[in-house]
Amino acid sequence: MANFSIDEFMARVDNLGGPVKRNKFSVEVTPPTSMRSSVTADTINFLAKTVSFPAKSLATTDYRYGGKYSLLVPYETTYEPVAITMMNTGNHAPRIFWNDWFNHIQNMTTYNMEYYEKYIGTVTISHYLDNEEFIDPSRAAYKVTLHEAWPKGMSAIEVGWENAELQDFEIDMQYSWWTASGELGPVTAYTGTATATDRANLRAAQLNNPND
Repeated sequence: MANFSIDEFMARVDNLGGPVKRNKFSVEVTPPTSMRSSVTADTINFLAKTVSFPAKSLATTDYRYGGKYSLLVPYETTYEPVAITMMNTGNHAPRIFWNDWFNHIQNMTTYNMEYYEKYIGTVTISHYLDNEEFIDPSRAAYKVTLHEAWPKGMSAIEVGWENAELQDFEIDMQYSWWTASGELGPVTAYTGTATATDRANLRAAQLNNPND
């Protein structure tokens, strides 16, 4: 039986990997293959200062029974955008990259919007244990992938004579769903479990055949 001993508490925490810090992480952005930019994502990924693992919630509605009893039931999963704070550099490469993605979504010459499947990418957020020395998502303790991701908003950068702080700006990433390492997929009648690859392949087929 558990007790209130600090030593026992810490021993049980250590059995789960120990306390985890916030500061060792990496962000890998994969833009759409058809996007054109003078800046590649791999040259600026390391400039992500802060990022959040995504939230998840269930939208609910009241189910009434017999006109008298009310039961709150969920009907869909909802996702909020994930904010990435980017450090800016002297050649403004991070800003150029993200602005190119926005311009890829909407052509600012013709004002035409690109097709959905042509402006989505992925974002992988990896977290590392304190003793990890290398930035390598394959060695991450925990990893989350945002699927069908695209930038929804980019914040302004304020400059001023009295302000000598380093520049940064925020990107809000919208996405269709997210998956995490170490988690089991939902049970299905066909394969037993649905993996992230299964869902990505199904989604790709849906995008390629929108009338099916």
